[in-house]
Amino acid sequence: MQSLGVVLYVDDEPINLKLFGIMFRGVFEIITSESGMDALNVLADKKDIGAVITDMKMPGMNGLEFVMEARKVRADLPYFLLSGYGLTPEIDEALNKDLIDGYFQKPLKKSKIEEELGKYFK
Repeated sequence: MQSLGVVLYVDDEPINLKLFGIMFRGVFEIITSESGMDALNVLADKKDIGAVITDMKMPGMNGLEFVMEARKVRADLPYFLLSGYGLTPEIDEALNKDLIDGYFQKPLKKSKIEEELGKYFK
């Protein structure tokens, strides 16, 4: 089965990166990054990325800070935040200002992520 497209997943926890890759194997091609800074380099280098999902809570650069910087590199992509802490006022504001295209709460719901990302991969 051919993947629907390439997704960059950013999370500072290696186990989450591994689990995400396993969960979506055969659905999307997953590229992972352990930090916002690393992910910015990946975005600049890999032109086939079609969507980005980032964890919110990361050291150095949180998910929203990463998205703001990433949009300077690749404004054409949809960006999604992932958080285990619920919908915070900061995330709600980012959604209302269209800084992010969506929000997923941990634990992940595979079907919801597939449905949302499927809107961008045709």
